[in-house]
Amino acid sequence: MTGRPVIGLILALVVEISHWVKIRWDFDEGAYSTAWQLTTVIIALTGVLIYLDGSPYVALPQLLTWLPLLLLPMQFVQSFGMNESMPLITFSFLAKHRRKRNLRLGLNEAVIHIHFGNVYFVAILIASTLGDGSSTWQFLPGIIILTGWMLLSATRSRPTSLIAALAIAGGIAVTGRYGLERLDDWLTNRGPGGASFDPDSVSTMIGRIGTVQQSPDIVWRLKPASGMPPPRLLRTATYNSYQPSSWIIEPATARDFRDLDLFTYEGQPYYRLEQTTEGSKPIRAVRPSLPRFQIRGSAFAQTPLSLPGDTTSLFDFQSDAIEHNALGTVHVFPRQSVVEGTVLWRGDTNTERTPLDQDLVVPFRERATLNAVLAELKLNEQPTLEDKLKVMQAWFMKNFRYTRDLKIKSWTQGFSNPTALTQFLTTNRSGHCEYFAAAVVLLLREAKIPARYATGYVVVERDPKHGEYVIRGTHGHAWCRVWDADKKLWIDFDTTPPSWTDMVATLNPSMQAFNDALKRFREDFFLWRNRPGNRLGASVVMFTIALGVMGFVFKRLWKTKRRLEEIRRSNGYDGPIRRTPLNALEKQAEKQLGPRPLGQPFGAWFMKLRPTLPDSATLDEAVELHQRLRFDPTPAAPNEQDRLAELAKQLESAIKRGSNKE
Repeated sequence: MTGRPVIGLILALVVEISHWVKIRWDFDEGAYSTAWQLTTVIIALTGVLIYLDGSPYVALPQLLTWLPLLLLPMQFVQSFGMNESMPLITFSFLAKHRRKRNLRLGLNEAVIHIHFGNVYFVAILIASTLGDGSSTWQFLPGIIILTGWMLLSATRSRPTSLIAALAIAGGIAVTGRYGLERLDDWLTNRGPGGASFDPDSVSTMIGRIGTVQQSPDIVWRLKPASGMPPPRLLRTATYNSYQPSSWIIEPATARDFRDLDLFTYEGQPYYRLEQTTEGSKPIRAVRPSLPRFQIRGSAFAQTPLSLPGDTTSLFDFQSDAIEHNALGTVHVFPRQSVVEGTVLWRGDTNTERTPLDQDLVVPFRERATLNAVLAELKLNEQPTLEDKLKVMQAWFMKNFRYTRDLKIKSWTQGFSNPTALTQFLTTNRSGHCEYFAAAVVLLLREAKIPARYATGYVVVERDPKHGEYVIRGTHGHAWCRVWDADKKLWIDFDTTPPSWTDMVATLNPSMQAFNDALKRFREDFFLWRNRPGNRLGASVVMFTIALGVMGFVFKRLWKTKRRLEEIRRSNGYDGPIRRTPLNALEKQAEKQLGPRPLGQPFGAWFMKLRPTLPDSATLDEAVELHQRLRFDPTPAAPNEQDRLAELAKQLESAIKRGSNKE
């Protein structure tokens, strides 16, 4: 189910081979503690590597899929040890020291024992549930078969009880799988662009009372080329149809994504957004003076790239494809969990489609207010688009205030009640960027100027120590895209007061510094380790360390191994190991009693058949003869051997009848 059949087969052989080999170890509580310490270290190191090597939001599910391998040391000491269980205090440092103290003081303490095989079985089910194969048809039958197998071998349940248990297990499996899928989807979709990013629609806080909450975590890191300026705005998506409290893309055909053109120049592939007359020659070769920057951040499937609106081309992105829609939203399909590349911008064209009919649509309920504002501004009297935008910018700067504490309530009933945008433009005149962006888009449209609603980030926080700009979730922003008919370009227009960035909420400075350092280290380490020149060296070092640890462990185990015959001799018997006709019935007796516990005498174990047999006298006589033939140094009489063979046949028939009856 996890896509690792070879590892699964090896683990199965290691665990199950204990039923066929006679090698055992006399593991004590100290050995259990050592195995658990080793297991804990392995789990911790694996967790760190998974966290550094992939998306932090899915690190835990990925770690859980490796549990069967990571818990192997504990299952090994259980399978190849001489005890049927291990003390529960093995897993608690404090409990172990408390027991040592109590023993030192002469105090008694009850110790609970568990069979680690049950824990290992649950770990296997959890791993299989989180694996990619859990979405296939084999998953549910497989999990039910495994559960039934365990119940049958452990409890010898009657068929009706077993069927009921399997039905319950199946229901739990279906419910658990559905819940884990939902959790995995939620975790996987967290990343650049927000936990609920949708290229087709975006919800807003317009008309909702509350405080705008954004994460201070780093989303992108941007490093301009030497001597070149950074962009101010990085667009993630664009929308063109206003709905109450949301924006969507219309028509539906504009939501379709298509691959960006991939070219190669001097052996280097690149994606081109701007169209030129230079064939496949990249923009940086045509106009080397264009500004550029490197961008780096965590990635997931279909990561939305945050780019300037006038991006020309993308270089050095390790991806399977990059695609965009008609409104300029760009998706990348990364090959790794961290995406990095070079962006050229300030081109002369856009990837966005020229104005659509929807770029001039204004909701009927907003028109009266919009026309009143346009009349107040005398916008139609301004000769050029630049003049119109300057007038609008000055008006918002003078009369409006930015706040993240929203007080405007949307009235959904009655045309006489003012809308949230009407309240913002007339009476309240305070809000955050979504209000400013939506109001400007609709004002421009009412003035017959095509406009769109854009979301993304503002670039304002410079990190001089690392020579880069940091883009956080708190830098999330919304603004307007305006069509410049003279230049045939879409341009950014933002009327939100610039002082809004001073109100960005931050965590405790020391905590934020720690989170930033951890994020930076994880991404930088991942990229460093996966560079071709470093990947082989890092793998060799890790493999050498692992091989050394495994060699040390195997050497110690080999020196201390014992065989079952040696264990029996160490328990007081040093003679030859003899077998009697009664030993041949062990397999049949296991069907009634389960496997014989290691170290338990055969005779004592076989006597447990007494409640299932109609004639206990036959059993008593057979066990007595078995013990005499095995351990009495006096040579056995010929009739004793024949008598035991006869009794064994009778017991065999009785055991079979008992099994069939059950």
